[in-house]
Amino acid sequence: MADQNISFDVEYDLVVIGGGGSGKSAALTAAQGGLHVGLLEKMAETGGTSIYAEGTAAFESSEQKARKVPEHEGKHFPTKEEGFRRYTDYSHHRANPDVVRMQVENTAETIDIMKSMGIVYTDVTIYAYDQPLELYTFHRPDGLGAHVQEVLLRNCINAGVDIFTSTPAKKILMSDGAIVGVQALDSDGNTMNIGCKAVILASGGFGNNPDMVEKYSWLHRSAHYTYQSVPTANTGDGLNMALEVGADTESLGAIMIIPCARSKTLTSHASGAGSQPVLWVNKTGRRFASEEVAMSFADAGSTIAKQPEGVVYAIIDTDTVNHLMENGSDIGLGDFIEFHQKLTLLQAELDQDVAEGIAWKGDTIEALGKDLGFDPTMFATMVAEYNDACDKGHDPLFYKPAKFLRSVRKGPFYAINMAPSVLVSDGGIRVNGDLQVTNKDYQPIPGLYAVGNEASGLYGDTYNLDVPGTANGFAHASGRVAARHVIKTLKG
Repeated sequence: MADQNISFDVEYDLVVIGGGGSGKSAALTAAQGGLHVGLLEKMAETGGTSIYAEGTAAFESSEQKARKVPEHEGKHFPTKEEGFRRYTDYSHHRANPDVVRMQVENTAETIDIMKSMGIVYTDVTIYAYDQPLELYTFHRPDGLGAHVQEVLLRNCINAGVDIFTSTPAKKILMSDGAIVGVQALDSDGNTMNIGCKAVILASGGFGNNPDMVEKYSWLHRSAHYTYQSVPTANTGDGLNMALEVGADTESLGAIMIIPCARSKTLTSHASGAGSQPVLWVNKTGRRFASEEVAMSFADAGSTIAKQPEGVVYAIIDTDTVNHLMENGSDIGLGDFIEFHQKLTLLQAELDQDVAEGIAWKGDTIEALGKDLGFDPTMFATMVAEYNDACDKGHDPLFYKPAKFLRSVRKGPFYAINMAPSVLVSDGGIRVNGDLQVTNKDYQPIPGLYAVGNEASGLYGDTYNLDVPGTANGFAHASGRVAARHVIKTLKG
């Protein structure tokens, strides 16, 4: 409990903690609604994970209505009802229906608001073109997430939001059960007390904190073997502060994982090659799944993450290298590796990676297996059985579709070290449909809200890529809805 006589360095109606998509959407909405708003961002610049977002999920938007139907024959744009049912079913009914309803009812407005600020949407599509279950919700903005965050920042500044960068929030201050302020460190490391009547937590979850991933998620065996392909700092600050003041959790541990070549970026051609539905083996030297799972990066990430120590090798031969360079990728990885993109840098990357010891090359399969620490004979036998399945067009182990059964015969052979990369956590603080943080008795904590990846209620145990753009859509919608509830509450 805060000292009743605590002195504040500055006071606001609302303090938003976190300057990503959810935080800036909340701050902008609140400021436009007449509130005095301060935004705290612990990094030197705002943006968070949202700068890496590609598209935004929305249902029955003006962009969908203008296009009438998707470009792909026989497809349609989903209704709000379809979206509600898909989120609920995908979560195995673990999702909070009030939060799901908030999402499907408010994402279309996000598109109109962004358009009013000058954002242009180039298409409304899906993420993985070979994935038959995806809904056509992926609104791709010109300039992608980075441009959207630039525009949002400019609008926040113009609306009068006071933005403090390099200013990490450390504690929520309460008195008699009510929010009275936030304690933070300024850019010089000095403690500052900021008075306010409400707080919106928007610091992005705990995905970049391996200790918290180990503690709270199903990924406890591989948490410290993950690779951070996206340099964000979502380390659980909001969750810890919320728990200190009585918040409870729900669906804690949902995480979004993407496969990536260890030490590489998501746009690396070597990483893109390893993310294709090629031959995958774990540290035992054996296959473990139908590699077609690569068509959904979220499912592929989860599949790789549950392997021993999160270790997976993508095995390709020279024919596959040439195919990917000359004919292009068999599947896309969104805008990181586009569908049918020619991976022209692949051979050069492989040569460099082999020289640096982060990829492996063998003139024979036995030699490659030995370098990877496998029994060479066992490994060669496994590859021979896989090649036989490719010849027959039938995979008796995992029923991988024939179109993805590409044999591994022509040397030299390569192994790309694929790793699970936790992009973000997707669930933690329990909220209601107004994004109010709730306590163990499911009652709102007055004045405290959680939005974006800080909040739970939309997912089960993992991110649902079959509604592409969901996390980004939820960020903007939840931030806006929370801010409106603050406005309504404070203005009575």
